Amino acid sequence: MNTLQRVGVIVGYEWKRALAKKKILALVTLAIVIQVLPFAIFTQVSPGFLTEEAKATMWIFGVLGGQSLFIQLVAIIIAGGSMAEEYEHGTADILLSKPIKRLEYLSGKFLGGFLLLIAIEAVMVVTGVLMGFAFFGPQNQLQFAPVIFVAIAYSSLLFFSLTFMFSEAMRRGTLAMLAAIGVFITSQIVYSVLLVLYTLSQAAGHPVQFYLDVSKVLPTWSAGNLPMFIASELMPTLRNPLIALVTGDIALSAAVIATYMVVSIAIAVIRQLKSDITKKAD
Repeated sequence: MNTLQRVGVIVGYEWKRALAKKKILALVTLAIVIQVLPFAIFTQVSPGFLTEEAKATMWIFGVLGGQSLFIQLVAIIIAGGSMAEEYEHGTADILLSKPIKRLEYLSGKFLGGFLLLIAIEAVMVVTGVLMGFAFFGPQNQLQFAPVIFVAIAYSSLLFFSLTFMFSEAMRRGTLAMLAAIGVFITSQIVYSVLLVLYTLSQAAGHPVQFYLDVSKVLPTWSAGNLPMFIASELMPTLRNPLIALVTGDIALSAAVIATYMVVSIAIAVIRQLKSDITKKAD
């Protein structure tokens, strides 16, 4: 076997492990429910204020609806157990005793977990589009759906990589997920506080740009907003009261995601290469 084949074996193993635990089935089911339920509820309570133009773009509401929270949590759940569970169950000893390099093992685990995440994101995007058709009729501007899907997948790399790093560094799945959720919540709170401070300084006539600059390096700013920034750029004339697209710095948000991803992967690689192969966690 060459390197790519060995990495592929680990990717396949990661998928089989997730399917055996019914993790994928549970997450896919939840993803579909989260997509269908808002449409079903909205059509029952809607006062009928949507224009025909708005109805024809409801697929965007479905596609972007769970991106900033649900998908980030799914990324944390998948990555949190990816490395840690191997140490907790003692299977890391077995896998790393095979003729496979540690970097190949790490790469296979990362790619396998991320492909699982992409599969769930694809289900959510397709379901969002289908719900637009099912509840509101023919949909327009669907040519942008693949681009937005790629943006969602890329955005989810931030918290997936961060949690993957925690999973390898801490080697405890629950701790890794709690650490990543802590980063997510803290980032959201700090981001909100910084926006309030900027608004107050602006109202006082002396806007402090520093508050905005700091808010843009927080993980939730880029991970939560990049798909919306891209959608806003692709559809600047969108008129739908349920879809509040905002403009933003696409290049900066993409760079922030890449920075968090590279640093997280680098730390995970160093931890894997420099540490001993641990025995089963107690």
